[in-house]
Amino acid sequence: MKKRVRILCQKGLLLKSSFLFLSISAMPALAIGGNTLKIDNTDEVVVLQKGKTIRGTVEDALGPITGANVVIKGSTIGVITDIDGRFVLENVPSNAILQISFMGYVPQEVKVGNLTSFEIRLIEDTQMLDEVVVVGYGTQKKVNLTGAITQVTSKEMENRPVPKVTQMLQGVMPNVNITFSTAQPGAGGSVQVRGRGSVNGGEPLILIDGVPGDINRINPNDVESVSVLKDAAASAIYGARGAFGVVLITTKNAKSGKMSVTYNGFFATSKPTVSTDFITCGYESVMLNDEAFRRTTGNTYTRYTEEDYAELEARRYDKVENPERPWIVVKNVNGKDIYNYYGNWDWWDFLYKDNQSSQSHNISLSGGDDKLNFLLSGNYYAQDGIMKVNTDKFTSYTFHSKINAQLFPFLKVYNNTQYYDQTYRYTGKEGGANANFQNTTVHALPCYAPINPDGTYTYNTLKNNYSIGDGMNAMLLDGKNRGSKGVHEFRTTFGGILDLSDYFKLNVDYTYQFYMADDWYRSAVVQYSIQPGILQDVPNYNVDQYKKTNWFDPMHVLNAYLNYNQIFGKHSVGATIGVNYETKKHNRLYASRKNLISESLNDLNLGTGDMEVGGGQYQYVLFGAFVRANYNYDERYLVEFNGRYDGTSRYKKGYRYGFFPSASAAWRVSEEAFFDDWKDHINNLKVRLSYGTLGNQLMGSSSTSSNYYPYISMMGMSLSSWLINGQKTQNVSSPNPIIDNLTWEKATTTNIGLDLSFFEGRLNFSGDYYIRNTTDMLIPGETLPGVFGATSPKQNAGDMRTKGYEFSLSWNDQFEVAGKPFKYGISFGLGDATSEITKFATESTMSNPNYDPRNAKITDNYVGKKFGEIWGYRIDGFFKSDEEAANWKIDPTQVNSQIKKSPGEWGHLRAGDLKFVDLNNDGKITPGLGTLKDPGDMEVIGNSEPRYNYNFNLNASWNGIDVSALFQGIGRRDWYPASNADKFWGPFSRPYFSFVPEDFVSKLWSEDNPDSYFPVLRGYTALNGGGCLNSPNDKYIQNIGYLRLKNLVIGYTLPKEWIQKAYIQNLRVYVSGENLITWTPFETDYIDPEQPIADSNGRSYPLSKTFSVGLDITF
Repeated sequence: MKKRVRILCQKGLLLKSSFLFLSISAMPALAIGGNTLKIDNTDEVVVLQKGKTIRGTVEDALGPITGANVVIKGSTIGVITDIDGRFVLENVPSNAILQISFMGYVPQEVKVGNLTSFEIRLIEDTQMLDEVVVVGYGTQKKVNLTGAITQVTSKEMENRPVPKVTQMLQGVMPNVNITFSTAQPGAGGSVQVRGRGSVNGGEPLILIDGVPGDINRINPNDVESVSVLKDAAASAIYGARGAFGVVLITTKNAKSGKMSVTYNGFFATSKPTVSTDFITCGYESVMLNDEAFRRTTGNTYTRYTEEDYAELEARRYDKVENPERPWIVVKNVNGKDIYNYYGNWDWWDFLYKDNQSSQSHNISLSGGDDKLNFLLSGNYYAQDGIMKVNTDKFTSYTFHSKINAQLFPFLKVYNNTQYYDQTYRYTGKEGGANANFQNTTVHALPCYAPINPDGTYTYNTLKNNYSIGDGMNAMLLDGKNRGSKGVHEFRTTFGGILDLSDYFKLNVDYTYQFYMADDWYRSAVVQYSIQPGILQDVPNYNVDQYKKTNWFDPMHVLNAYLNYNQIFGKHSVGATIGVNYETKKHNRLYASRKNLISESLNDLNLGTGDMEVGGGQYQYVLFGAFVRANYNYDERYLVEFNGRYDGTSRYKKGYRYGFFPSASAAWRVSEEAFFDDWKDHINNLKVRLSYGTLGNQLMGSSSTSSNYYPYISMMGMSLSSWLINGQKTQNVSSPNPIIDNLTWEKATTTNIGLDLSFFEGRLNFSGDYYIRNTTDMLIPGETLPGVFGATSPKQNAGDMRTKGYEFSLSWNDQFEVAGKPFKYGISFGLGDATSEITKFATESTMSNPNYDPRNAKITDNYVGKKFGEIWGYRIDGFFKSDEEAANWKIDPTQVNSQIKKSPGEWGHLRAGDLKFVDLNNDGKITPGLGTLKDPGDMEVIGNSEPRYNYNFNLNASWNGIDVSALFQGIGRRDWYPASNADKFWGPFSRPYFSFVPEDFVSKLWSEDNPDSYFPVLRGYTALNGGGCLNSPNDKYIQNIGYLRLKNLVIGYTLPKEWIQKAYIQNLRVYVSGENLITWTPFETDYIDPEQPIADSNGRSYPLSKTFSVGLDITF
């Protein structure tokens, strides 16, 4: 007779610092009729033979768990549970021990003995409050944290089919802002934690498996967890580098058991998130731009004649070229037979693709036993750019391996290696991507043709002094101007963990890493034609030159630290002490040569013309000794101290070292006896408090040597264009003055936090409020006389205060639907931060009796300034008539000087012009002295810093079907369109922009449209100083806050019985969408609300809306 055992681990019980587990072999037996055995409250047991087949199910409180690992301890034999939580193992010896695990649940070990059938119930970690969080140089139980730390795991991110970790993290954690400077293929984002840290910037320290690295150069499939250390208590152990947060990325580890092979891949197609419906009618475009140009200059832009206008109007409604009305006509103009352009070309469609394709393929292998295990993974990613002509392409390869070997019971050694390789190939201007995109935005009017009938390229019309598309079209079509940007990065870590005793553990690791940049660019002579049969060089692009740049940056990192942990009854003590050494060297080599003998081959040796070479190198060393001590009593009262003594080579002797301490404490109110009556509803209530000081050693861009040696006078060198004795001479510039006592910027943070858990962990809340005081910021020192010939040196003389808050709220539960568990979750996060300058002058400046902080310029930093302030004018609508404008008693000359210069009837204010508000009632509109004391008619009208970053996530799964949706947004962020914001200002900026929104004319003021959005049309008024739209005003400042459906995934995991005959353990297919829908108060649909963050004109490479189809399969 078969017998079976049911093992039940009671859900939700927290007994001080340990949990209650049931051990089958140790339980007393009770005979119940024949062969039946009863274990406590569980079910039945029966004895079987050796080498038997065992079966069982793995479930939690509400149903079976799909994908749980069931492994025979000490071997590679194991399986994964099917969709019903079932598993089968053959030839299992009676002395075997089963290890059962699943992410988010407490692992179990079960002795097989004489048993054959098992029902195993796992307990969720979150409900047991036993989740482990990665912290500096170790891990801690989440329930025992005293600092502000947010962690996301691979389980929470695995549904995002994106190539960059920053894309996965955007909108996932409150007050962790991810921004992208471009959406070009392969581009990653930058990270900012808790708002502005310093006037000099301030990004968090990013560590990948404990080593500084680039978050955008790791494979998202390799990531196990991402922890963000936000306050001083959490970051102090990193001292001088943790002032503005620390991001700890932990990659996946090898897993013991039967070797598994996993493939993850997707194919995707993308299109811009913005509208691309522009004016494509040549006649309407010419009429609009020529009129705007004429009102300002007295001439037209195109210099087309009435005959030309008639030709355009005749073709006005031709969507395609009519043979009876060709769009290119050869006519004699000024004695020359030239091409005349009368078309309706869609330049956007000609230059850019509707869709961009991408694909990703990832394979990982894992296996081994308790003595030796391994993980190998490889990833290939490719993405096409948006350029239709000679498409730009990005490719990357990543290889990652982890090997762990338990040499002795007390010694474990490991190796962690990664190689990353990327290449971005492009045609066009040097750098490609943004450079190409920005330079195609002018002079390509719909009337102009990109290609002549004989196949030659266009460049000018011989009717005006401008070039079609600035020559970019001809260069892109020609294809010889091209380049490549390559990155090669290798990192390997060797380490060991020595168990000195039950309480002491020594960790030592050494990392060698190098970063190589491998860039080249070939410029070539481009030709065009305006006269049939005659070719000429494009003046903008008539140099044949090959450039080559190589960077080689080797880095060495050594960590050694000792961990101590011991429990004495209700007392738990832990300590970490260690050292960290890091050194990095930068080497750059540049060379170029002109006039190559081959058009297709690129090599410096093929050049016959001028040759130029350059180089540069610098190095830094960082050494730190750190300590952490923590104590908790009965898991109720928690205290932690951190400290780090850091030294850096970036400052001169005597100023290189600093000590950065922190202290934190927490009280778990829910563990008090008086709280027992509420424990059924409130499982955890913890109050946290922390205080500490950290340093910032970075002074600016890390790619300049002056950032590494700020205490040394630098003399710049450049090659003169003048020839002496037949050779170009070398110029050496005088050094800028320096301050010899430069030292760390310091950030002191006070943080108070609250953690709550309700209803057996189904509802969770975590919130923090903080104040960060950044002191000794590097700011310009004493003002120097103009005759000195140099800028004022920076000094440690500025202070800033940042205040902010953040919280997250989540609900996770499940119930049965049609006999199957329906699991779902909802989460919401919100964060905000503001920064204010509290000091911005040296002590000697402030001691001057004539010093008045209100004399500070409003365009500079000053005491009391909220960082990101936008000063501007107030607008009181439009003039309703020419008479009202003429009789206006206020002098607007300073903000309308361009109007005064306009010819004829347009040389004065008219109906439809802006009416500025005279705030100081002095009878004129001016910025005054531009100081706080006298800002004239300007006042603060907005702020460019992001406010109220938020997200909410919905997820559900049932019977193999899973759905998740992530919404992300910014509550408010102000932007005043810069002077070249073409898709906002149109001809108000440059009356010859290539891409003018098709609804632009409907927004212009006219007698028939007096309630329009824009004023009466005048060219250049947004571009030039003295133009009424050039200075910020409250009418056209934009709130570019937004809510975006960032990600939507629908997946299906096939039932085990469908796939097990093919030796497949798990197979999931899914469809996904990224950046699907955006809601925003932004006035235009032609600029994405994230684009102005990257480029003040909103002209960065457009963001994409992406649709993916993917497959995850495990063998």
